[in-house]
Amino acid sequence: MINEPFFTQFLKLSNFYTISAIIVLVISLLFLKYLKSKKLNFSKRMIIALILGLVIGVAIDFIGGENNIYLEYGRVEISSWYGLIGTGFLKLVQLLAIPVVFLSIIKVVIDVQGNRLRTLTGKTFFALLGTTAISAIVGILVVKLFNLNGATFAGELTEQKMETMTNVATQSFPEFFLNLVPNNIFSVMGDNGSIVSVVIIAALFAGAIRFLKVKKPKEVEPFVTLLESLKVTVNSVLTNIIKLMPYGVVALVSNTIISNGLKSIYGMLSFIGALYVGVIIMLLVYVVILIAVGANPITFYKKAFTTLLFAFSSRSSVGTLPYTLKTLENDLGVSNQTSNFVATLGTSIGMNGCAGVFPAMLGVLIASAVGTEMTFSFYMLVVVVVTVGSIGIAGVPGTATVAATVTLNGLGFGHTISSIGAVFGIDPIIDMGRTLLNVAGAMVSAILVDKWEGTFNKEKYNSPMEKSSEEE
Repeated sequence: MINEPFFTQFLKLSNFYTISAIIVLVISLLFLKYLKSKKLNFSKRMIIALILGLVIGVAIDFIGGENNIYLEYGRVEISSWYGLIGTGFLKLVQLLAIPVVFLSIIKVVIDVQGNRLRTLTGKTFFALLGTTAISAIVGILVVKLFNLNGATFAGELTEQKMETMTNVATQSFPEFFLNLVPNNIFSVMGDNGSIVSVVIIAALFAGAIRFLKVKKPKEVEPFVTLLESLKVTVNSVLTNIIKLMPYGVVALVSNTIISNGLKSIYGMLSFIGALYVGVIIMLLVYVVILIAVGANPITFYKKAFTTLLFAFSSRSSVGTLPYTLKTLENDLGVSNQTSNFVATLGTSIGMNGCAGVFPAMLGVLIASAVGTEMTFSFYMLVVVVVTVGSIGIAGVPGTATVAATVTLNGLGFGHTISSIGAVFGIDPIIDMGRTLLNVAGAMVSAILVDKWEGTFNKEKYNSPMEKSSEEE
């Protein structure tokens, strides 16, 4: 241990645990690079990266978990170095979130003919909010199945988390949605947490372009061409970033375990287990939905696997969006218009994990802890509040905090927010499952809507996966 500020505060490299962890990470990255040189399938490299991340994270925290140097210095230092790779990669993906959302919404609104836009919007909201209502019911069921008690998960929130949740809790329902209306186009475009506002701006621009293409086609044509060029360029940048995905996954997954610690995970196993059972149940619900529309669920999960794995690792629905769109269009036979519209809206409306299962679980847990009578009417109220509250929740890490706050406030339990710190203490662990469910729900909804619209390409859906550029 080198107890000097230069090593402990600046370099973040002061002890054996940190040095060993960095060496292990470098070896794992070199191993993945070796696998790529051997032309190993991209999906297989993603699976290996996930397993490596889990093993490294558990091993490091298990070995150092009882050592004071590790607990005081090592964990923070390792998290900083691993974050350089993992969070750095995630930031590169999120870098494209705003332009992808903006350009996708404009393109679909411009391209959709006549009154189809109205029907497409209605069907999209029905699919996204319908699956969210089902996920809320699943959230209630798993709480009863595991016989969870809200008092068990009591704990103080951090000051920063408390301030964020209190700010949301003090807003009325109209005020919450009023804050989604943008008043500065530049500030909105610079914030990944303002996805709903970006959608609104894109819709306004797209509506104007539709009008001008009829009234002043020559004047607006250069702008439309520019937008098309921007979309092609953004997709090219995205392709290059996606090639780095396995390396980012190793660091992201291991860092999630190391930064939280195995002890905190052990103490919340019942809640973690219940949530992941809820995730699995919803994935089975999607199987039923896919069968109902004549789509093979095995094919869906096989082709969507890499996308869902990235969602699980990155904990960002918005960050996963570019890859979600590529998978829907290239592999799952969903039309360009439907995939852009449904998947993009799915990052801020009706997220089945962050704004469905999770807030429903918290609502029932808090209600039981304060002695609320568990009646059928109350459960229906939970489903309604969760479903309505899921409109406008942006898909970035930490979104579930807002969704949970809106739900508790809507149920009249806003005053209990300060007492649920233990749940949010292990938030990154459960957020991986929630985000996977968000993305899976959006993809299933896109297939469902495309089927209703009659534009679903079933032959492409059932055909073998195309070799993507990141595998070349």
